Amino acid sequence: MSFLNPEITYYDNAYRKIIPDTLLGFLRSLDGLTVIDIAGHSNHWRVVTTLIHGNEPSGLIACHLWLKSDHIPATNIRLIFCNPEAAKTKPFFTNRYIQHSADLNRFFQHADHSNSEVRVRARNITTLVNEVVPEAIVDLHNTSGASSAFCVSVSESPQHLDLASLFTERLILTQLNVGAIMEQSFGAPIVTIECGGSDENESHRVASEGLYKYFDQQELFNKVANKVNVLRHPVRIELTEDASVGFSTHRLTTTDITLRADIEILNRKPTVKEEFIGWCKPDTAFSFCALDDQGINRIDELFENRNGCIFSRIEMQLFMATAVAEIATKDCLFYTTVTD
Repeated sequence: MSFLNPEITYYDNAYRKIIPDTLLGFLRSLDGLTVIDIAGHSNHWRVVTTLIHGNEPSGLIACHLWLKSDHIPATNIRLIFCNPEAAKTKPFFTNRYIQHSADLNRFFQHADHSNSEVRVRARNITTLVNEVVPEAIVDLHNTSGASSAFCVSVSESPQHLDLASLFTERLILTQLNVGAIMEQSFGAPIVTIECGGSDENESHRVASEGLYKYFDQQELFNKVANKVNVLRHPVRIELTEDASVGFSTHRLTTTDITLRADIEILNRKPTVKEEFIGWCKPDTAFSFCALDDQGINRIDELFENRNGCIFSRIEMQLFMATAVAEIATKDCLFYTTVTD
């Protein structure tokens, strides 16, 4: 079934008999882009992609625990470990990118025909998903900062909501195009599960319990879609041009903007009107923008510069807020949806 590709390592059912007992032993056994195929009770396929980011371990933890069990899945399962090289760069689970290169989850655009390492990896992952013609795909991640779990999807169809409900009761519907794997069309529903912060045991529990449901249920769809709360039209907050950001309990003179040190706490609760967000230069344009799914900058609708202090103009819900300067700079500061 699988094409021969020297850049991909394949394992099958036999691997479960020799799988390393420890998580780090399991990680070390993954040689580059790695696929593990597990036979199930039926010949349909379900796919899991994980470790697209090397600093997001919950999906790897959940897959390792499941592989060590004696469970036979309801269908055939393909596990795709997308970026173990980054995870294995010491200190383990701290490096997000392939060889300090670029964000793999920004290179799944169909129109990108370059042959860079990261683009070839994205094409290989896409091929691995397509070749088994799956009935569903789940992409497991951790959030950039401390957070409760949520799902991200480009569709709110009953099938997408049913997949989300295996892991969480909250789905963010997005039409923002950033080149992520969940934006691609595989002829089957695909959802990204943000399990929560990478160093939180609750995140690993969400990933593991959801994965067991995903593997064990004979019928995935037409079950509990109405139990998922859908948040629509997220806005991406990102730095403009070469602006810099820092995180502190006071204004930093070394960066263009300073976000409050505890910014990640806003992932877990609504941000009220006139919530303090951080500091910026007084009486100047913001050094960040707020792009909606139409590419419109809504910064002045959402935030106010009041004598060099940043406040929210309206009630909103932040997610993916991070206090990691590298992620905030290379990717985005956070996303937000407007609270009804």
